[in-house]
Amino acid sequence: MDERRAIAAIALVFFQLVSSCTIQPDVSRMITPSPTHQDDNQISGSASPSATRTPLPSSETSTLQQTAALTEPAVQPTAMPAAVSPTQTVEVTFVPIIGGADKVAFINLDEIWMANLDGSQLTQLTEDGSVKSALQWSPDNQGIVYISGTCAKKVNLDTLHVDNLACFEQAKHLDSFQFSPDGERVAVSLDGQLYVVPYKQDTFQQVQKAEDLLQIADCPSLAPYKHRQSMITVSRTDWSDDGHRLTIIRKGYDVDHQVEMVQVIDIDRCVMPLPRIDEFPATRFTMDGYEKYPIIQDFAWDGKDLFALTSFKRNDGFGDLWIYNTAEHQAFKVNPIQGKCCYRDPVFSPDGEFLAFIFRDVQQVPLPAAIMYYIPYGALETSMVFPEIPFPADFFSELRAKPEPILHPAGGSE
Repeated sequence: MDERRAIAAIALVFFQLVSSCTIQPDVSRMITPSPTHQDDNQISGSASPSATRTPLPSSETSTLQQTAALTEPAVQPTAMPAAVSPTQTVEVTFVPIIGGADKVAFINLDEIWMANLDGSQLTQLTEDGSVKSALQWSPDNQGIVYISGTCAKKVNLDTLHVDNLACFEQAKHLDSFQFSPDGERVAVSLDGQLYVVPYKQDTFQQVQKAEDLLQIADCPSLAPYKHRQSMITVSRTDWSDDGHRLTIIRKGYDVDHQVEMVQVIDIDRCVMPLPRIDEFPATRFTMDGYEKYPIIQDFAWDGKDLFALTSFKRNDGFGDLWIYNTAEHQAFKVNPIQGKCCYRDPVFSPDGEFLAFIFRDVQQVPLPAAIMYYIPYGALETSMVFPEIPFPADFFSELRAKPEPILHPAGGSE
């Protein structure tokens, strides 16, 4: 364990240096790297959590893989001018690649922003002022899909043009519009009912109500999703890496009162009823304060067996951070920032080895601005002091800020 902490400590010090230093390149030595040189610095991101990995750090050799992505970030220099004067100053931007991600996008004050993982190149992508939620990368990684009102929209990263993917004009609310990993299907939670249907852009331009989703559905068990003929109210969805499983936040009953719970269902075959793989907290574990506030603010899924989820305590969604492993049926409260509350919006890195989240120290008066962190999963239960992603001071100052960060896979289109 001491060796693990030492390695992670070196990694975090390096991250702090990357976040705080501006590199002035030596123009006389500025050469476009050859493919071989790039490969030496490029992180493959091939490491992924084991299907039976426990949710706590252990002495496995995967720890070295978890910290390697942070200690050796890949860098991509911007293109050099065609000709450079000996006295001309050239600024080159280095983009760190950590956990298989090169950028983070999020919501601030109802607009979508994007930045590098060291906080640089902070860019506002939208400017319409509408309330936005449920961010995700488009299947081609060329845009960000989000929900605004009862419409699913996409902002293109290059042009900043916003397209309507679907508008459900006769619905009261749209809670989820989640693409499968291959982009062939979409999980839609419309007025609390879940529909999993094939996605074709031309078809969805004509979809306006739940009945239209029924017309294009190819699996009755998922149009809408029911259990034992009872309608299931769903507010959040996410897909497994292979697209064979779906995780949802649904309403249910614990003894005699209504609660929210996370449920994993097998959608590989269209059968009735669909097999339930797991359901939690339920009988798996008990979250602090869950009896008073039986709400799951959000969850992150590595697409295999590992979950991070947050309870609901204050400020419209901030709570404790929990880790749960469906293979081991074990859960632990981690609260990695000095053991303090509160957290929201966790998200795993593309390779599953890092975790980003939003933190606000609720013990301070007045309440400070929220902070975004991005740390090695293997260091969650250590006593380290983690560096924050250095955005401008008080950037997330809104007390009920809901940034919902998403991490852009390195190598994808930008």
